[in-house]
Amino acid sequence: MLLEVLVAFVIALMALGLLYSGGADGLSAARVAARTEEAVARARSRLTAECHGAKLSPGTRSGDDGGGFAWKSEVTREESTNVVRGEADDPKPPLRADLWAVRVTITWPGGLRPHRVSLATRCLSIGPAAPS
Repeated sequence: MLLEVLVAFVIALMALGLLYSGGADGLSAARVAARTEEAVARARSRLTAECHGAKLSPGTRSGDDGGGFAWKSEVTREESTNVVRGEADDPKPPLRADLWAVRVTITWPGGLRPHRVSLATRCLSIGPAAPS
């Protein structure tokens, strides 16, 4: 009888241990999901700032984004072309259209390794053509 009670107690302890482990894993996954959602929002904001903020220029920039997040943006010119405007009898100064590839990566520390979210887009900028 005593042996049966001890076996039942051990089984109950193992079940409680598994429940605790499952709950802890669920909380950890929820925390990572929330941080990933925040990182995506930060990356979208950075992409918007890159494409619609100051004039685009090729290069890599990085910095601290606050809240334990760091950012890095990579901008490269994919294509550039001059656009002729106006009619033959009423020419207007040509414009230059540039297609830019923009990638923003947000990183933050994780338990075993850093976490990372990358978003990429292409941006079009149009401005005066360089004089020839």
